[in-house]
Amino acid sequence: MAGRQSRTKPRSQSRSKRLRRAKTVRNLFGARYVRLIEDHLQALHKHPSHRNRELFLDQLVVAHLLAFFNPAITGLRSIEDIFEHPKNRKRYGAPRLPKSTVSDAQRVFDPALLLPLIESLLERASIQPHDQRLDTLTQQLLAVDGSFFAAAPRIAWALYNQSEKKGIRKGQVRLHVIFDVLKGVPESCTITSGQMREAPVLQSNLEENGLYVLDRGFQSYDLLKEIIKAKSDFVVRQRKSMTAETVSVKPLSDEDAAAGVISDRSVVLGARPERHPLPTMRVVEVEFVTREGETKRMLLVTNLLDLPAWMIALIYQHRWQVELFFRWLKCSANFHHFFSESESGMTLQVYVMMIALLLIALETGARPSKYDYTLMAAVCSGLMPLEGTLEIAARRRRERQRAAERQRQKNKR
Repeated sequence: MAGRQSRTKPRSQSRSKRLRRAKTVRNLFGARYVRLIEDHLQALHKHPSHRNRELFLDQLVVAHLLAFFNPAITGLRSIEDIFEHPKNRKRYGAPRLPKSTVSDAQRVFDPALLLPLIESLLERASIQPHDQRLDTLTQQLLAVDGSFFAAAPRIAWALYNQSEKKGIRKGQVRLHVIFDVLKGVPESCTITSGQMREAPVLQSNLEENGLYVLDRGFQSYDLLKEIIKAKSDFVVRQRKSMTAETVSVKPLSDEDAAAGVISDRSVVLGARPERHPLPTMRVVEVEFVTREGETKRMLLVTNLLDLPAWMIALIYQHRWQVELFFRWLKCSANFHHFFSESESGMTLQVYVMMIALLLIALETGARPSKYDYTLMAAVCSGLMPLEGTLEIAARRRRERQRAAERQRQKNKR
């Protein structure tokens, strides 16, 4: 009898822990994707890197997700206060989370352990609304850019702008994002100091069969050669300082003219091409109208020689999706500052943000908007039920799409 008790007790405790962790995820996200998240959280909890620690990586992830979906949680002290209450510790399956403990954990835990979860969610993310003509592309359409985020001036590795005369010490980090345009979610995020340029970061993260859409800040002969070497392609805006010798001029179709294409040329790049040998490139000149009604022109350089010119212009238009992502992140998603001073901790917070965005995308079936974030935050706080909230989100999305279409028609006049 005693032996039977000793065998059944561990099983009961194990099942109890599993149920408690499943309930934890359900409290945060609803029940639809509990199994998917639960498997990964269990793997994080069992990871051997924890050793004799009392705080586990899955518990830290839950705390960050809770903060992401609750605008009132503004820092580590707020997290500490939330988990001081025994009911919250029981509800979310976590111990007390003192500020010093969480700070040390963010510095020690490897954020790369979250990548399998992010990749799993990316595979399940629904294709987002986009121009249907892009469906003919056989490559992953990736818009690339970086943006500055403020950091505490005492963080030495993040210092970017200093002025001895004015006594200014400005801490900044740069978030480098490769954004999947068709899925509407980040493919990867990298944190560096503010002094790190964008092109070398992209060069170290190149993948095969990608179509990289780049602003003129990425224009580098070495980077273009590396993209081609990685068996990928690019569309990049040409700098004014870049020279190009015309080899031939291609005729324009009616679709090209309707898309604002002015010219389509095959070129050899550089004043001295022998110094940086590249295959024959293509320059597409496009005219467009800004929201302010101004007419501007830009030159787009690409190694895609077979696509029609209007498609090149359409591809570059979608580069603004990564700009919209940064605007959403800074203005609408409760991402005001980092909870860590270490590069590892900042990266972990960004990865948790990606997990949260993908969860919203999976629930709504669309690219997350500021309205989706507000509604899902209300769901996570218990203010609204998930089912009715998704209907409200869909109605708001249709409303904004109609408004955007009216604005596009107005710009064409």
